[in-house]
Amino acid sequence: MEPSMILGFFELIKSYTGLGQKMQTLLCELDKLTGKEDEVVSQVKNEECKLGRKRKRDVDDWLRDVKRTKARVSCLEQEVADRRWYSYVNLVNHVNELIKQVDELQKQGEFTCGLTLIAEDNIGYELPTVELSGDAFRKNLNKVLSRLRDDKVLKIGICGMGGVGKTALVTHIHNHLLKESTKGKVLWVTVSQECSVHMLQDKIAKSLDHTLSNVDDQIQRAAELSHFLKRERHVLILDDVWCSYSLEEVGIQLGFNECKLILTSRSLHVCKQMACNEVIKLEPLPEDEAWNLFMMNLGHAIVFSPGVESVAQSVAEECGGLPLGILVVSGSMRGLADIQEWRNALNELREARFNEDCMEEKVFRVLKFSYTRLNDLMLQRCFLHFALYPEDHRISTENLIRDFFMVGLLSDSKSWEAEYDRAYTIINRLVNACLLERSKISNAYYERDYLKIHDLVRDMTISMVRSQSMIKSGLGLRELPSEEEWTEDLERVSLMYNFIKEIPAGVSPSCPRLLALLMNNNYFLKEIHGSFLSRMPALQVLNLSYTGIEMLPESISDLHNLSALLVHKCEKLRYVPSMVKLRALRTLDLSWSGIRKTPAGLEGLVNLRTLDAGYSKLKEMPEGILPKLSHLKQLDLKSADKSLKVKNARELISLKRLEKVRCRFKDIREYNAYVEYLKLQDGDGGPKQWELILPIIYKEENASRVFGPPICSKTVRLGACRVKEGGGEELPLFPKGIECLSIKDPLDGMGSLMDIPSIINCNLRVCGLKRIPGMEHLVLLSLNTPADYYAPLQSLEYLKLDALDDLHALVEAVAFAARPLPGWISEGKGFWGLKTVYIYKCCKMKNLLMDTLLSLLANLENLHIQECEVMEEVIAVTEADDLTSTLSLPKLRTLCLRDLQALKSICGRTIMCNSLQYVTLQQCKKIERIALRVSLPHDGELPGGKDNSLRAIHVGKDEKEWWESVKWDSPLDKSLLRPYVRYR
Repeated sequence: MEPSMILGFFELIKSYTGLGQKMQTLLCELDKLTGKEDEVVSQVKNEECKLGRKRKRDVDDWLRDVKRTKARVSCLEQEVADRRWYSYVNLVNHVNELIKQVDELQKQGEFTCGLTLIAEDNIGYELPTVELSGDAFRKNLNKVLSRLRDDKVLKIGICGMGGVGKTALVTHIHNHLLKESTKGKVLWVTVSQECSVHMLQDKIAKSLDHTLSNVDDQIQRAAELSHFLKRERHVLILDDVWCSYSLEEVGIQLGFNECKLILTSRSLHVCKQMACNEVIKLEPLPEDEAWNLFMMNLGHAIVFSPGVESVAQSVAEECGGLPLGILVVSGSMRGLADIQEWRNALNELREARFNEDCMEEKVFRVLKFSYTRLNDLMLQRCFLHFALYPEDHRISTENLIRDFFMVGLLSDSKSWEAEYDRAYTIINRLVNACLLERSKISNAYYERDYLKIHDLVRDMTISMVRSQSMIKSGLGLRELPSEEEWTEDLERVSLMYNFIKEIPAGVSPSCPRLLALLMNNNYFLKEIHGSFLSRMPALQVLNLSYTGIEMLPESISDLHNLSALLVHKCEKLRYVPSMVKLRALRTLDLSWSGIRKTPAGLEGLVNLRTLDAGYSKLKEMPEGILPKLSHLKQLDLKSADKSLKVKNARELISLKRLEKVRCRFKDIREYNAYVEYLKLQDGDGGPKQWELILPIIYKEENASRVFGPPICSKTVRLGACRVKEGGGEELPLFPKGIECLSIKDPLDGMGSLMDIPSIINCNLRVCGLKRIPGMEHLVLLSLNTPADYYAPLQSLEYLKLDALDDLHALVEAVAFAARPLPGWISEGKGFWGLKTVYIYKCCKMKNLLMDTLLSLLANLENLHIQECEVMEEVIAVTEADDLTSTLSLPKLRTLCLRDLQALKSICGRTIMCNSLQYVTLQQCKKIERIALRVSLPHDGELPGGKDNSLRAIHVGKDEKEWWESVKWDSPLDKSLLRPYVRYR
């Protein structure tokens, strides 16, 4: 026997004899971890219930990881008991890996920075609503508000047919209640069809910014929800209720702490079943009010030519006085002036008859008219796509456009940018036609754009596609629909947002025409048996995103027509079968999945346009694959596993059609080679959007957990490399037009941002700097330096400085006296359009900057400073200054100061902050005086209005005594600020 074989044999024997001991070690360590888990859960629940705090996201992530690790150990324990001797070497490796993982989880479970956060004390934000007027609307609005003031009325029901304006009325009521009082909350919950008690409990808890225990015991969940609801006064609005609920079973207790309920329903019976003290039935609008609403939505400036107005009035009459129908039809008629067009529209409306006995179908007739008048097949297809989402589903514009691409509604033959612009135009046209509703959700820190479809409009679309579609999204299904429902005529099936756990063997529906199967967001789905897809030969789109699936079935390999395979956020996914036969595939989304190995046959996907492995567990992309994917337009290789790197820049350069790329490079040589390629293109070719990363071996963080940075299309992230000249080593080059620059842990350090030799090529909007040795200030201003030198910073909007141990101030000025200042500084022209500054753990920073330089921050909107332990003054005052003069931060909306133990003053001079809306002061107990001049609402207005006046001052719950002692240096009496103070 060869010596190597003998050695290998003894290694086997050694691993065999040591496995039992290692397994015992693992189980002992797991017991410790379980104890830590119980301790964390107990402490979190205690803090959430008694202190009103909420758990950090890191805690939920840790608990989830512990649960998964325990499951893996349990499986491994069984394998150790079952497997024969020759597999023990692999088992030893698995045991060693899990011992390390358990040890790491124990360390993470210490949570030295605490388990919970102070819950946002938020009375709510205004909801977007339809502008209504007229006697009927005012009468109903005033009636509801007056009943709410009656202590004997606890439940108010508003009923009426679909489209009559129930939701519009209660959104006005919601917004009015927000302004009426700062005490208590106004909670909004959209209930919708097929909403179980369990789902309703979760929705109400979410409106309170809480999460209920994930238990099946309905009584226990009701008690928990009741505990949260009873903490303070509130009005709970349940919109679109389809069946009666027992409030006690849900956990709603009315009358306690002046809590009340408003519900809307299409059914008078539901309102009576829920024992409403007052029921208001909405009727269609009178003819004159309907015409006024029609004209208002059509456009006030319109002037009808002779004869057109009477036809337009007839068109409005066809809407039956239903606000929804009026808005949709008038939206589709905007811009039409000729009488022939109006007469044609009237005829179309009159001819599009449904069964007159069904009131809902009368509404459908009006709504379908607007759909038909889109007169564009692409617009109509994109609109019908909305029927596939659950009722009342909100989706961001970005995600909707992404879905359009994924399901093949948009062509990828043109450039990605051109198709994106086309999709955005389509969405705008649907919004303008009032077939989609656009809303913005905003608070102190962000503003997001969302789209949704009115539930009645969705019902109409479902009625139009019913014969070719099975739509059971968001119904709480726990099992797959019966095989009888999978008819041969089906083209689209949407089962998204359900609780389906498995698709067992033997289920094999015959759907020869099925094009799209959407099963995303079935979080508990773990297994799909191969037979399920075996009789779906035409399938083009398969979406399994946000599921718990661990293996894709082998039958996927035979879906020759598949063009999009989506497994985004399938964190447990470990295996994808061969893709050799999937030559029609154009989109492969593996992002955030658990896949570790490149799927077999990837190199043969010659038609692939999008390959997204962003934040997946993919470890390596074998060389030679990328050049064969010559049609790629979007490539994301920013894997969560830092070992996935581009080893040869020439492979990226060979992809001539690439428009978007995000990747990490093996070393500075390959990074610079690709940057040189981008420079040579100079806008005439190459990707227009990119994120280029040099090795960063530690966890990458978002730019901020508080204020979100603007989205940038050209980003460079540098870590653990040299950035300053003088070291004799190759420095990273900068592509032209960088918008976002992130530098962490450079090997050399720098005195200021301007020390980077390539900074002149940047057009910075976002900049993040972390752990930069030697940086005493971000920028050094000097009379000897021309204003053009600072030009790269003029476009900067967002700045985050994190753990800069040598930083003294944001800006330092030398070579001139405090006054007079050069014109370009005093006017703020040579510096930033800076909107957000986030400073964290800069332990030598005594102030942000001098008052003489405050004009540089004339555009500042958000300022957040935290854990700067020696900061004594945010804006320092020079000795030569007149302390009676006033400074200004005219656009500042949010000021957040936390854990600044040495802070004595925000500024020694008064600062005008007429746009300031939110102030947070926590653990800043040395402050004795606040020199901020803010704006309060005008007479008759209330906090939380639409203007830029003050909305809230957040102070720590245990800091009330300190706050009462603080002097507010302003003409305002401090007592006027009391309604705005929130003890968090």
